[in-house]
Amino acid sequence: MSAKELKKLKKAKKKEAKKELIPILLPQFISVENLSTRLNVPLKRFERQLQEMGFEETNGDLILNAENAGLIAQELGYEVIVDRSDELDIKPRPPAEDSSILPQRPPVVTIMGHVDHGKTTLLDWLRKSSIVDSEHGGITQHIGAFSVTMPSGKVITFLDTPGHAAFLSMRERGANVTDIVILVVAADDSVKPQTIEAIKHAKAAEVPIIVAINKCDKDGANIEKVKNDLSVNGVDIEDFGGETQVVCVSGKSGMGMEDLEEATVTLGELLDHRAEPDGQVEGWVLEATTKKRGRVATMLVTRGTLRPGDIIVAGRTWTRIKTLVNEHGEEVHCASPGQPVEVDGWRDQPEAGEACLQADTEDRAKRAVDYRIEKYQRIQQAIDMEAINKTRRLQREKEEREAAIRATAIEAGEDPEEAVIKANRELERNTQTTIEVPLIIKGDVDGSVEACVEALQGIGNSEVKTRIIRASFGEVSEFDIDHAAASGAYVVSFNLPKDPQMFQYARQRGVNILAHNIIYRLADEVKEKVQDRLPPRIKTNVTGEAEVIAIFPIKIKGRKTKNVAGCKINNGLISKKSKVRVLRGPEGAKEEVYNGTLDSLKNVKLDVTEMKKGQECGMGFDGWTEFLVGDRVQSYETVEEKRYL
Repeated sequence: MSAKELKKLKKAKKKEAKKELIPILLPQFISVENLSTRLNVPLKRFERQLQEMGFEETNGDLILNAENAGLIAQELGYEVIVDRSDELDIKPRPPAEDSSILPQRPPVVTIMGHVDHGKTTLLDWLRKSSIVDSEHGGITQHIGAFSVTMPSGKVITFLDTPGHAAFLSMRERGANVTDIVILVVAADDSVKPQTIEAIKHAKAAEVPIIVAINKCDKDGANIEKVKNDLSVNGVDIEDFGGETQVVCVSGKSGMGMEDLEEATVTLGELLDHRAEPDGQVEGWVLEATTKKRGRVATMLVTRGTLRPGDIIVAGRTWTRIKTLVNEHGEEVHCASPGQPVEVDGWRDQPEAGEACLQADTEDRAKRAVDYRIEKYQRIQQAIDMEAINKTRRLQREKEEREAAIRATAIEAGEDPEEAVIKANRELERNTQTTIEVPLIIKGDVDGSVEACVEALQGIGNSEVKTRIIRASFGEVSEFDIDHAAASGAYVVSFNLPKDPQMFQYARQRGVNILAHNIIYRLADEVKEKVQDRLPPRIKTNVTGEAEVIAIFPIKIKGRKTKNVAGCKINNGLISKKSKVRVLRGPEGAKEEVYNGTLDSLKNVKLDVTEMKKGQECGMGFDGWTEFLVGDRVQSYETVEEKRYL
């Protein structure tokens, strides 16, 4: 082999070696400057390369997420090492290949409908126990789950989702774990907003509906109207050729309730829901709170059999179960699919709506929870990254704008700093700022807190709105009141006992506690507080009109003269103390040329306090003499009116 060929071979090998990707492990977030250092590329050249790749912002302090940083690194010949930490998480097992061989489980039925249409009364009749009287205002406050054995021997699990629109997220969660929805509609009230909302959630979850027309024995009941309204809103009832059963009932007298039971059992049998009684336990957290025995959560088992001693992971917490308690407060040895139980022993409070999965060991549960916490923190960091990038961009734009203002001021021979201050004031005046009403929310259970957040965070408009600083369950504490005092917030106390000491402490600290047991009344009071912060509407009432018919000079001091407007009062009354404005131009296109006050009002040579319609007078305007014949003078008063959302 000749020397020339050998040289070529060495070059080819060198080129091949260069093509090999260099492995690199990147953090979740990295700035452009730090990434350029990691990739051994000078910053200026690196910024140009980013622009060529299509990045709009390329400055060194821009923070990139792992995905974008990885794509850039790959483009420059690096192999990004993939983070496989998601393998630490616990995942549900795949669905059974043949569900027909599995044993049947009780169907899960959710009762939905408009507020006060009688959902709780129907459920009360079905499970033969009184809960209506214990509910504040007769309105269910959070999800309860109960297993009911029907006369036929069939077991059905009922979820009683709150009927008020504020509990939107809880109702959605109820529909997602539900097999059948009983839609309650009052015969004397027909379809209402929450009824339509419930229909939408049930359809979105692809859950079959049974319509229960309640209060059929009441005066004013119009069953045909209800059926027509349901049909208009997408419920295909059997009477009109659809598949949705309609049952006329009365929760008070029990009329038609047996028919409703039969319809529910029959539909449950047709749906034929089955689940594995063995293997990894799966379920959902329906409710979470703290009791004397510690943190507890109502869990609906969907697969497997739950027993004391099992290790369950839900969201970012886990438990080794000490005891299982059913809806009657009795300890049970196990819970099979379709059965709701109260689970204790949680390390941290789980959140309502979290999926529950069984872990083999405590170590496996801890590793899964640690991974989920880290993942949650990464998501929060991503949100923070966006905020940091936005703040830096705004700061950079401000510096560039101020530099341009200074340069323009120097060219014009003006003070550059004074020009910047003036420009910033003008910008502040033109930029509308939103007034925020801060809230600290406390509730009896996690679901109630979540519902309060849903109800209160949307109150307001572009001028004034609520801002939720913190939301948690548990009684109002001194820390909550101190936090509210420091931030100027209201403390919202929902469905909690009133502690006189806390209320006294709140008064001392100047903090207002809004305590309610019914969510729509709470929402109404918060709305009033927000309305109070709305800037008033300034209404202008014209009290008098005059026309300038002549201009004549008068002597003021020595030889000095001043022009005075000779006017005729055409309407109303003009007072010397009134605010006045001068309008000029043709009718329909008049322009305001002056707005201020009168410094003189004379009738011939006498000073007067007011002039009425039909009289002539001389007017002198404070600091202004540029009026013309034909100008219209209006005196007016301003009135502040309270505004409402």
